Amino acid sequence: MELKNYQEDLVLHIARIVLEDRPDVTKSDGLLLDVAAYALNRLPPRYILSERGFTRLAADHYVEGDNGDGLAGMVEVLLLVNKAVDTIAGRRKPTDGKAVEGEEEQSLLGYWHNLPYLIGRVAEHGSPVVGASVTLYVNDKPAAPAAEAGWTNPYLTNAATRGFYSFLPKSCRSRSQRRQFRLRLAVEHPDYREAILVRTLRTEGEFSPLGRIDSDRILNLGTLELVRR
Repeated sequence: MELKNYQEDLVLHIARIVLEDRPDVTKSDGLLLDVAAYALNRLPPRYILSERGFTRLAADHYVEGDNGDGLAGMVEVLLLVNKAVDTIAGRRKPTDGKAVEGEEEQSLLGYWHNLPYLIGRVAEHGSPVVGASVTLYVNDKPAAPAAEAGWTNPYLTNAATRGFYSFLPKSCRSRSQRRQFRLRLAVEHPDYREAILVRTLRTEGEFSPLGRIDSDRILNLGTLELVRR
């Protein structure tokens, strides 16, 4: 089981229940996500890594334990979700396909945009090129690495990795729910001509930064063939 914030599932579950009991509110997926984002940005995260951790935290919310914070925690989330519904639904106005004010509330809180783990190879006629400097630019700026150690920019290819390079770009926050990123790889080596690889990615905003390798978010950039000077 991967590391995740347990509060996300709890808040979404409660938000769905609350919205079902609010006939005065026009339901939509957008409203549900806005309500959840509003609440999650005001709650401390509670991370779990194992099935046991999930079960323990779920029990904390449904059964008042020795520390007495189980039921209190559930009530806190319920009150916060109701406040989120009142705040966001009250700002929403019918539009002709334009952004509504409830979405503006989410914009003020901000979305996290997570870029994939990037991997590729530098070669000459299929053989790895060692000592090539690979620099990643995101929207024409050198990409900052994620929190995990070991990722540098630029990346210097070596014999151990057989010419492969990899990057885990740092997540960025934005008021826009959807963003487009221009990735540019610049490869330099004293014996070869500079090589450039450009890709365009579109992302959907999320509730939290990733900062780790996700097996579902690996982008293989393939092999970049270099030409000698």
